[in-house]
Amino acid sequence: MKMKKILTIVLAAFTILSATSCDDQFKEDLAALKARIAEMESIVMSINEVYANTSKVIAALEDHDMIRSVTTVKKNDGDSYLITFASGQTITLIQGIDGVAPILGIRKYEDGLYYWTVQYGSEEPQWLLSNLGLKIRASGMTPQMKIEDGWWQYSYDGGGTWTRLCQASGQAGTSMFKNISISDSFVTFTLSSGSVFQIPTESYFLRIVDRCRIINSELESAAELLAGIDTSMAVKEITQIKEGDEIVGYKLLLNNGKVLEIRPGEDEVPFTFAIKRDYDDWLDYWTLKIGDGDFHWVIKNNGEKALASSMSGTPRLSVRDTLDGLYYVYSFYPDINDYQWLRDAKGNLVQANPFSKSVMFKAVAVGTESVALTLADGKTVYLPLYSAKIPAITFTAPAGITYNPSTYLYSDVLPNTSYTVSYTVKNVPDNLQIDAIGLDGAVVTSLVKTPSSTTITGTITFKTPAVFPEPEGTTRVLVFLTWGGNVTMRVLEFKNKIS
Repeated sequence: MKMKKILTIVLAAFTILSATSCDDQFKEDLAALKARIAEMESIVMSINEVYANTSKVIAALEDHDMIRSVTTVKKNDGDSYLITFASGQTITLIQGIDGVAPILGIRKYEDGLYYWTVQYGSEEPQWLLSNLGLKIRASGMTPQMKIEDGWWQYSYDGGGTWTRLCQASGQAGTSMFKNISISDSFVTFTLSSGSVFQIPTESYFLRIVDRCRIINSELESAAELLAGIDTSMAVKEITQIKEGDEIVGYKLLLNNGKVLEIRPGEDEVPFTFAIKRDYDDWLDYWTLKIGDGDFHWVIKNNGEKALASSMSGTPRLSVRDTLDGLYYVYSFYPDINDYQWLRDAKGNLVQANPFSKSVMFKAVAVGTESVALTLADGKTVYLPLYSAKIPAITFTAPAGITYNPSTYLYSDVLPNTSYTVSYTVKNVPDNLQIDAIGLDGAVVTSLVKTPSSTTITGTITFKTPAVFPEPEGTTRVLVFLTWGGNVTMRVLEFKNKIS
């Protein structure tokens, strides 16, 4: 009886101990489960934040935003970057944490835009699709992730509907960005899926804009020389343009108050503008050479060649940000928004950079009496240095001949015929000498000068050759004004006519 009572007590004690042990195990399991849930919730929260920031980066890329600054924060589990955009938006990105299944990524489609992708394990990434089977823009609605009933699920409509992806494996969190490389020009993003894209820095873009300003100033200077060069144009003041200690060009203040900014370039420049004459219509047009190729006509959006005159305007270079980089475009005033892409001979876009040298002038030589400007096509223009009196000469066409100011040409002359041009010189300096010679077979037969107190008037008579050396070309007469060591020249150009 006593033995039975002892056995009963022992069994009761064992039962109590067993119940206590199970309860402790249950509590441990429950605590572990709660920790696991908290960890997964933290992972999901981190992933959703990563995807939201990734969407913002793609939106900045497609909106042509620039990166103003990047601050790097070193951590044990990987670097993080605080990125500030030119628009003022800031985001924080994490680089280089091990991946999680499934991996969402982004990839560029044929339309040039970026869309979300999904990758399961080692499989190839595939497009993440909506319930309607459509790809989801990476810069639009950001996918949200959650784990429910042991499955990874995503929503692209702000949590309205959820779609299963795959079973949750419980691996560690992920970064969308495998690598983030920072330079003065671009910030390069390499995604975990392998896709790579770049966003330019604001400072790099502004340097290119400034380079475009310099190039446009040179284009305007070349157009000014073409339209206005005569014996009244002279250089009143010369100022050096410096970058650091290096002289990179000159600013020429003319006696008419205009300023020409000249930056001589090198032979190997990405593109070169020049003004050339089309002998089919005897008009001057803008031409363009890419690299070491040939000059070709600059064609406007309406299909016409770009006339090099004040009425047509001067080409203006600018830069446009694309999803693939920064490239040059050009337009014509006043239609500055009606631009065209600058392309090479193979049709490829010309990439913009802040290091492009001059595109109009190859050399500048400052002498004691004049400034010699060598254009990109090899022609040289001489501008006299300013003195107290700069003579200005005007001409009156021979009888039956007309002058076209848009082509700088006089109308047709016949072979073996004499023509007389009248002239007037104003603002006459002391000891002014007037000379004239014929080119293209022409001979100057007389030069008459009649001076007065303030002007010189006179005539120049020349005779065309019996046979034109170039029947479809021109006959030219050069007129020189010389005074005090200065020399200027005017060209009278007559179109040949065969009777």
